[in-house]
Amino acid sequence: MPSPGLPVVILVVVGTAFAALTRWVGQRIGRSANRFGTGDTVHDFVGRAYRVSGAILFVFLIARAIAPELDTAAGLIPTLARPRVAWLGLTVMLIGSAVILAAQAQMGASWRIGLDQERTGLVTSGLFGWSRNPTFLGMVTVLLGAFLAAPTAVTAIVLAAAWITFSVQIRMEEEHLLRMHGPTYDRYRAAVPRWIGLRGHSPQASYVHG
Repeated sequence: MPSPGLPVVILVVVGTAFAALTRWVGQRIGRSANRFGTGDTVHDFVGRAYRVSGAILFVFLIARAIAPELDTAAGLIPTLARPRVAWLGLTVMLIGSAVILAAQAQMGASWRIGLDQERTGLVTSGLFGWSRNPTFLGMVTVLLGAFLAAPTAVTAIVLAAAWITFSVQIRMEEEHLLRMHGPTYDRYRAAVPRWIGLRGHSPQASYVHG
């Protein structure tokens, strides 16, 4: 079996790079790129759900790296607890991490965490030509990889909870972008799948940084 500390290393590396890119965007736009607040709105609740689920996963992976026998207490799924599956999980985590950081870089100064009431550019090229939400796709991929690397009830619950909260956030973002960009976004939405797939007709929108 691969070292149980490897999933932690991957999360630390991608998390550090993610934070650095977010900080760079904040410096470029002159304010924080994290638009989640502390209010009682659905938007802010989703932000808290991200933080809590991420913390649970990170703490659990650290704990099992220190005490691998914790997997049994966390509801180990024996049929998936195999070296090949674990190595596959780590590979999937690396792929997801690369997608997250590439999507974040391609958004440039348009990158936000959450919904920004100020107008941002609409990015439709690169990974965004294959998926309207490559960052979320990358995050789900990382969590799926973590589940395969540590197949327990805990990681399964985190994956399921993340899927639900991502799906809610995506729909809020779609409504927000439609209000912000109107027909341009509508054409893009009609041309590019929500998650991943082949591009349809041209959305006739340009790569813009706002």
